[in-house]
Amino acid sequence: MKLHFLQKNLDSDIKVSKNKEKEFLKLWHYHPETEIVYIVKGTGTLYAGDYIGSFKENDIFYIGSNVPHMFDSTRQEEQDDNYSLAYVIHIKEDTLQFNKASGNTFSYIKKLQDTGKRGILFRSQATYPIMQILDKMNTNTIHENGIALLNLFYQLHNIEDKFILSSKHWLLNYEVKDVRLNKVIQHIMENFQKPIALEEIAHMSGMNKSAFCRYFKNKTDKSFVAFLNELRINYACKVLNESEPQKSISEACYRSGFNSLSYFNRTFKKVKGIAPSQYRRITI
Repeated sequence: MKLHFLQKNLDSDIKVSKNKEKEFLKLWHYHPETEIVYIVKGTGTLYAGDYIGSFKENDIFYIGSNVPHMFDSTRQEEQDDNYSLAYVIHIKEDTLQFNKASGNTFSYIKKLQDTGKRGILFRSQATYPIMQILDKMNTNTIHENGIALLNLFYQLHNIEDKFILSSKHWLLNYEVKDVRLNKVIQHIMENFQKPIALEEIAHMSGMNKSAFCRYFKNKTDKSFVAFLNELRINYACKVLNESEPQKSISEACYRSGFNSLSYFNRTFKKVKGIAPSQYRRITI
């Protein structure tokens, strides 16, 4: 799960594409362009910053500039009608600059951009107007797409059911060009479902345990154990949200890398503020 920089080389400020594949591109990557993804069909797991969660039909994601992310599709059966489909928009960094927009006509854009630095999930029943906008943008002229983009931002801004993805600590401390930290994060993301010893991760970073703990805390504002546990709990939430078939709490515990159900329950409540049994009754 090596982090890749993708050079988009857009030939215009806004690029709209309709991706239809058996599986979306499974690549942990980042780019300076803002990305908006509308899942028309398909399910799977989204990794964004230090967030892990599910994606499903009609989900909309706003991925801010340089947020590492990956859409890992659930493997489809080898049949012609089994595929993943999404509208994807890439927007150049300087396309919508409203730095002094607070309180004026375009304040909704600035608010969305600021929140989107951590990534946003929009999960709502009222996404059909957005689908109509995206469908037209796929065939619009450049200038028509500029107008449509403003409307798209306004529609997204008005959706109440929005959820921030990566943590505030991630936004404030993470640097995509930090090779050592990326190596550590990559190892954690690839192996969090298995035991990861502090000695192992410290050795990988070329430091002793004490030096590594100071370094990791400085870079992420979390201890190594807290970071690992939060990642595992995020994955456990994804498992608990799976409905076909519904997973038990013990299955969510062991699949996410915990080896003690009691410790999992305590950690889950510490991270999420509620017990796993309460969480699974919440539909987001």
